[in-house]
Amino acid sequence: MSSLEDQDFFKMDGKDDRQDTVESMALAWASNSPVNGVQNIIRSSSRIRAIFWTLLLFGCLGIMIEQCAEVIGKYYSYPVDTKLSFTHEKKVKFPAVTICNVNPIKKSMLARAGTDIKALLGPAPSENEDAGIVGTSAPGGSATAQVPAPSAGTASSATPTPSAGAPSGPSVASGTTAPSTGAPAGPAPSAAPGTTAPPGSPPPMGRKKRAVTDTTSTTAASATAASNTTNSTSSGSPRSKVPGQKNARFQFREQFGHLWANLDPETRIDVGHDLDTMIISCTYNGQVCSADNFTSFNNHVFGNCFTFNSGWDSTQTIATSSQPGPLYGLSIEMYIEQDEYIGDLTESAGVRVQIHPQNIMSFPEDQGFNIPPAFLTSIALKRLEITRQPHPYPSKCVNFTREQAKERSVFSSVYNVDYSVTSCLKSCYQYYVIKDCKCGDPSYPFELKYEAFQNLSGSVNATNLKPCSNETQEECVEDIKLQFSRDELSCDCPLSCTDIEYKGGSSFANWPSQQYEQSLYQTLGAEGTHLNNIIFGGGGKAAAPSENLLKLEVYFDELNLQKVSEFESYDVFSLLADLGGQVGLWVGLSVIALFEVVELLMDVLKLAFYKCVAISKSKKRPHSRQIKVNPVRRASKHIINTSTLSDDLKKPLGYDNTYSTN
Repeated sequence: MSSLEDQDFFKMDGKDDRQDTVESMALAWASNSPVNGVQNIIRSSSRIRAIFWTLLLFGCLGIMIEQCAEVIGKYYSYPVDTKLSFTHEKKVKFPAVTICNVNPIKKSMLARAGTDIKALLGPAPSENEDAGIVGTSAPGGSATAQVPAPSAGTASSATPTPSAGAPSGPSVASGTTAPSTGAPAGPAPSAAPGTTAPPGSPPPMGRKKRAVTDTTSTTAASATAASNTTNSTSSGSPRSKVPGQKNARFQFREQFGHLWANLDPETRIDVGHDLDTMIISCTYNGQVCSADNFTSFNNHVFGNCFTFNSGWDSTQTIATSSQPGPLYGLSIEMYIEQDEYIGDLTESAGVRVQIHPQNIMSFPEDQGFNIPPAFLTSIALKRLEITRQPHPYPSKCVNFTREQAKERSVFSSVYNVDYSVTSCLKSCYQYYVIKDCKCGDPSYPFELKYEAFQNLSGSVNATNLKPCSNETQEECVEDIKLQFSRDELSCDCPLSCTDIEYKGGSSFANWPSQQYEQSLYQTLGAEGTHLNNIIFGGGGKAAAPSENLLKLEVYFDELNLQKVSEFESYDVFSLLADLGGQVGLWVGLSVIALFEVVELLMDVLKLAFYKCVAISKSKKRPHSRQIKVNPVRRASKHIINTSTLSDDLKKPLGYDNTYSTN
């Protein structure tokens, strides 16, 4: 039993031993700490110095934590830098070029456009009946344009009467600017007494009021209001200058836009300008092109539009350019049929042009520019490629597939084009019009069969979904437009990660020149009946180039490709470098020193674990077996008093009342 006397693990005061051990480990580490402030605290000879170094240490720790938090916040803001580079390409994709006549509907086709549009835009029936009708050959075809015959002493408001002795020029249709002096058609005719509109000015707008009141159509009645408002503007009424009031011409265009958009697509195509009639000459890269190289679509503002090199048709090869300069680009000579213009509707003359990448929906009303007649307009391009970083970087761009694009853009479903932000936003606007107004804005497709609107099928009846027409629906649409302009609609239209843009400048020159004019007319006259009608209009005189002819050139001025690329400006290595700099600056720690701190923590945890295990094992022993044995000095005889032991313990141990050992 002597071994029991030497063993001291029966003592249960391990708490003090553990505390002394942790403290000794901490003191040992602090005496050799890589953090200089900790060493200074330990070896301070006075309490004031210890307090000073303690405050300084905790102050530096606070600043370090603040700076590290700022550095980490910068990393998780995902900043990017932009890189601009220039590369030379041997072959560059030529852009898509969309061309629209600024006049959406031909005057000779008003009868096919329906009674409402004819009442809004056409001449008053009473004027035709009183003045009589003279039939003339319509430009560009066999259609007959009806021109009122002037009576003695008076002139029609649509057609000025030439003065006596003035040479007869080409017939001037309603709303068409008269030829300028010095043009091949001869001097401008002067207005006869009683004429209310001088040459070159639009006819008075009061005529529409009489035409509208003769019809019983509900829509035509609203056209009367637009006509009256327009008339008040032309007469200089103070009402048109009230701040905050809608402009009369704006209301007139809105009224026409509503009627125009409500026409079925086939009718809008039939009554608009045709590309075969408009194109006089077309070449690309020195090779002849024609209307077959264009893809057509109908726009709610400009009517028929035509896109060269659109990429919509997979059977057509995308045109490329391998040399710069106008000789190797697109060159188009066009006849705009200005005598088919409607003066109250179309204030300017020419074509609307938009230059954009392939497979992208064109919106010339938002992104295009006008080309005037009597000019050669040259557009010198540079190709710009933009690459963005995807989520979680600030641009949050997404590259949508064609099928994914159909869920966000109705135009991708209708025209099979790629995703664009503009098409997505217009589809989002239409989505809320259908959802809240239970009708569709006729400016854009609104059928529920398209993927972008399919989730509305449960709340909107597809069979009853019609264009917005009544006053309540129009007010609802105006409210949606207001919310859209304020960015209050939840439209998820992220940027594309890769965009192609075409930048450049334009230049103008008079076209054709005086020396080239006669040669041009001879060339056109030999081409066929259609072009002969363009040249030799009414009176046998050539049509003035300043009114009907223009030329457009689109080309690359150089084959250098500009690239604007976003790239990550603050990666994980930059983060670690900044964190190391802040920690080293304020507390003098390095990576090796940090591992020393980790080692100390591991030792403390290890000691605590062992102590916990020892305490747990000691608690599992039976309470009766936990005997405290006090050692006695060795002598010849050791007497153990067993009177204090219980009877249960005496028997197993074989003790008597008195036990002695030698």
